[in-house]
Amino acid sequence: MIDSLAGEVVRMGGDYVVIDTGGVAYHCAATSTALRSLDVGHEALIYTHLIIRDDAMQLFGFASLDEREVFRQLLTVGQVGPKLALQILSAVPIDDLIQAVSASDVVRLTQIKGVGVKTAERILVDLRDKLGPAAAAKTAGDFLLSTAEETALRALTTQLGFSPREAREAVQRLHGQGLSAEGIIRGALEFLGSRG
Repeated sequence: MIDSLAGEVVRMGGDYVVIDTGGVAYHCAATSTALRSLDVGHEALIYTHLIIRDDAMQLFGFASLDEREVFRQLLTVGQVGPKLALQILSAVPIDDLIQAVSASDVVRLTQIKGVGVKTAERILVDLRDKLGPAAAAKTAGDFLLSTAEETALRALTTQLGFSPREAREAVQRLHGQGLSAEGIIRGALEFLGSRG
């Protein structure tokens, strides 16, 4: 498995980059986020996912490990192949995508080119437990959320507009204190506000 590529950017296009890793140049389809961070002639590091098929080997590149993980989760959805998964991640920041899944926002997903209503609904059904707020918090902090914590996390992301990452961090700091959902939200808002 090719986990990442580090080297000089020798060529770029609208949806790909070519990186020379010291005599071997790799062509890699990449998200718009990854491409925005690269410049021809400069050193670069991108995280990769390799797909091997009978007729081709395809390398996909990402700006972060989180972006790559969401790509891999999208590939588990029946109607989503690697090209569409890459297109989704290029169109929507991963925090926004996670928030759309958490809120079951079909309309937001169908605004992405290539994603129709049926595909959007399939993404929501298949990824709700993998990318929803409670699942995200469990993954990040390796703990089980109480009902109050799940309610607070959902409110912070879907009603108060915080990113899933910010909400996870705030709720994790209050884990295990036996607070009500309102108490967790208050404490989370104090923490998030104190960060400026």
